[in-house]
Amino acid sequence: MTEVPAAQPSPADVEARLDALRSRIHDELDLLDYGGRDWVPSPGHDVLDVLIVGGGHAGQALAFALARKDVRRVLVVDGAPVGLEGPWSTQARMRTLRTPKMLKGPDNDVPALAPREWFVARYGRERWDAIRFIPRLDWQEYLQFYREVTGIDVVNETAVTSVAPPTHPDGPFIVTLSGPDGQTTRLAQRVIFATGLEGAGGVSVPQHLFHHLPKSAWGHTSHMLDFDAMKGMRIGVLGGGASAFDVAGTALEHGAADVQHFMRRAQMPAVNPLRWMEYASFVEHFCDWDDAHKWDFMRKVLEIDQPSTQSSIWRCFEHDNYKFALGSPWLSTRMDGDEVVVDVAGTEHRFDYVIAGTGVAVDLRMRPELAPFVDQVALWSDRFTPASGKEHLGLAAYPYLTGSFQFTAKNADAAPWMARLYHFAQGARVTMGITGHQLSGLPAGVQRLVWGLTRDLFREHQAAVRADFDAYDERELISLGPRPADQPPIQRHASSSWAERLHPGTIEV
Repeated sequence: MTEVPAAQPSPADVEARLDALRSRIHDELDLLDYGGRDWVPSPGHDVLDVLIVGGGHAGQALAFALARKDVRRVLVVDGAPVGLEGPWSTQARMRTLRTPKMLKGPDNDVPALAPREWFVARYGRERWDAIRFIPRLDWQEYLQFYREVTGIDVVNETAVTSVAPPTHPDGPFIVTLSGPDGQTTRLAQRVIFATGLEGAGGVSVPQHLFHHLPKSAWGHTSHMLDFDAMKGMRIGVLGGGASAFDVAGTALEHGAADVQHFMRRAQMPAVNPLRWMEYASFVEHFCDWDDAHKWDFMRKVLEIDQPSTQSSIWRCFEHDNYKFALGSPWLSTRMDGDEVVVDVAGTEHRFDYVIAGTGVAVDLRMRPELAPFVDQVALWSDRFTPASGKEHLGLAAYPYLTGSFQFTAKNADAAPWMARLYHFAQGARVTMGITGHQLSGLPAGVQRLVWGLTRDLFREHQAAVRADFDAYDERELISLGPRPADQPPIQRHASSSWAERLHPGTIEV
């Protein structure tokens, strides 16, 4: 199988095939449904049950799963324009996803909604059989189809700038939004942060190497980079991860005169521990291990490290003007006119532009939306003391979550509302093994979070649920005798279809 087969035209009847797939999806949703009941009491005028921060595949999958549990006052907000949610059309530069195509996606056990079914409808079975990984831009297009066919409410070009704690323990959070019309606020009983790879911090940049350089001379793999401007330039890249290779390959494909790529480690890892972890029982139950076993396991994962993808490396070596060096740490950088001068292990190199492929940092204080309560969030350093010799400052900085992705409080009495805040992003790694936002952990993560959230909702509203039961008086028995001549055969009340009941009304920002 190839990584990306030669471009093929879509079948002539592609729109009819996609329409047929839409019908299949709605039929399966009706078939798999319990019948539907708006069972969650309204939290109050203009108060959401759940606000989801982030409209990528994680935020969309969560919103869809909540809708299937009849949690209906849910809103997703995303700072990107429509169609650009997530990194796939912006910061991501790989040709394909890194997750094998056979792993489950965000379909929530609806067979027709699986990525394969969309891909086959879009391009045909032959092309699906020819690929090992789904092309990156096709994944973005699938997510747009997913959003449309499931009817998820997403408000785009709107960022969450702050989530303030409630004024009383059971009250709603005050969420400040920044959108095209300025700042607004919304009230939400629960908030899920589905903010991806940088959701527990931000980009990691060695300050002594980059922060003193002018912004025009350097960038990070997570930044929006002007690759057209790199035509004819000498480019230096630091870092051994897949993103570093992808950015180097993209620069080469845009006509960079020379790309020199450096990695601090003396050897590239060859074994990817993530591939071993991608089976159902691990992603579903790693979080049920005790803390000592979790800690020891994640220390081992970081020790092994994760190699770049083979396809990303081969992509770079397609070009004669690409050079890669192991065991080559950058010791210092300076400007000499318009040139960036880098001391690489004692040898001087000169570039027109340099790129840091140095990953992301886990530091909740870097997230502005968490600022109102970040000091009250418990980290692993607050909950677990490793044995002597097993310490790890990196792991200690991760948030200490529940098995349903909830933040926990350093002092539960001071922040009794903390359990209504969920972290479905990079910071879940130590607690969950594979974070929920990663495609390989998405199905199990969504199931865990939504199961826990609806469990808590049902407990909170047990009095209202019981009152609703006590008031139920829909009669099924009409007569103890023969059926009256004018009485038609009795039919049970038919539940509304998925499409009919999905949105009781439009949610406005």
